Amino acid sequence: MPGMTVAEKVELTLIPVVGAAVWSLAAAAGASIGTGSLLLGSSVLLLLQGLVRDLWLISRRNRDAHAGAGREALCMCVESTIGVTGVVTGLAVLGSALDATLALGPEAMGAIAVVVLAIGFAIKDLVFELRPFRIRRDKDHLNIVFRWKP
Repeated sequence: MPGMTVAEKVELTLIPVVGAAVWSLAAAAGASIGTGSLLLGSSVLLLLQGLVRDLWLISRRNRDAHAGAGREALCMCVESTIGVTGVVTGLAVLGSALDATLALGPEAMGAIAVVVLAIGFAIKDLVFELRPFRIRRDKDHLNIVFRWKP
């Protein structure tokens, strides 16, 4: 894994560990889940992954004297946008007629957790830029301050 930071290597190592933990918890909890609960839980997991990563980056930045100043831009983090959209959709589906019960085994629940975290890792540096509309990679998008008029 050349070119990766220590934090990225740790995050990749923790993905299967979290998957195993979800598998164990799902085995103890039961084998069925509603689609709204699954979408909500997956989205919260994606947002938690981003939060932990951002808190780590903030703590590292506070230790560095040469931390970059915030810059204004009309863009949003792809990971957070997908996570928030999933939470809103999951809450809308939860308790509605669309909230079907799925029979998923613990292995499937663990695999879903691994896939969600792997996707979160893959899109962690992507941002939606609104003017011009595009998706671009920005490793330092934690320093971007969202403004409607940049």
